Amino acid sequence: MKSKYLGFLMLILTIVSCTSKSDKDKWAKEAPAIKYSEAREKEVWGRILRANDPARYYGSPLYDLAEALSKNPEDNKEITKLIDAVPKESINYQEGKSGMTIGMFALWTDNPTVILKLLDRGLNPNLRGTDGDNLIVESIQFIQNPTKREMILKYIIKKGGDVNFYSKRFQTPLMIASMHGDLESVKILVKAGADPNFFDKLAYGRNSALNIALGGRRIYVVNYLIFEQKVDFRKSKYPIDSKFHPGEYVILHDLRNMAFEINSEKFREKMKLIAYLKTQGLDYSKTDIPDNIKNNHNQDYLSKY
Repeated sequence: MKSKYLGFLMLILTIVSCTSKSDKDKWAKEAPAIKYSEAREKEVWGRILRANDPARYYGSPLYDLAEALSKNPEDNKEITKLIDAVPKESINYQEGKSGMTIGMFALWTDNPTVILKLLDRGLNPNLRGTDGDNLIVESIQFIQNPTKREMILKYIIKKGGDVNFYSKRFQTPLMIASMHGDLESVKILVKAGADPNFFDKLAYGRNSALNIALGGRRIYVVNYLIFEQKVDFRKSKYPIDSKFHPGEYVILHDLRNMAFEINSEKFREKMKLIAYLKTQGLDYSKTDIPDNIKNNHNQDYLSKY
């Protein structure tokens, strides 16, 4: 009786499994507007397909690889085998929900070996997702370990990654690295030909690597761009009709917002820049102190910072 029950259960599971596969196969052939609706995803997969979900590649030659990357990201032997098995014409396939390549998906593994192997197989690092970013931009944003990030970035560049790539979000790789205060990546990009003087006239506000670094209080990147790359800080001034600081240099007010601990390394870097700006006719001491700084520090700090 027990064996009969187990046999019946296995039959039911097999039917459910087949039905599930049939539904997924049907789903894979549907138009993106239908298959990637939240309701349809939940119906077929039981969940919304996030960026790190291998189901996005279901029905393509990359599905098994995506599954392995998701479940066993450190199994380089198995993953390498699967990468080698991908048809060359499919290595640059972009899934239909956000246009991710398998390289962009692989960034979630934080495994440099995988990215390097994909690039060796012909992965195009300059393909854009629907958000306008590509592999070089996303590697700077998503790889947390600095050593791994620098290794991957250098290899992407070696394989033809465009260091002056311009995303739909009005950003270049250098701007992204500056935003994160990632000085090593900034240096790698500049050495490879990234233009530190790029100034986007179409973008509003933070329209250059220097402006982004200033706004993010990334003083090491700021000083590298000004002292070593001679980036012109005079390009950024508040409009004459601005409600805030009309006609004044943006850099002075951004420096006023950098409230570093007195005598810290960052503080000394800031003072070095302030001294240089004074030789260029820009007097930091005459720039208004923001209310948020005034309200959170004593007079002694305000007189020194």
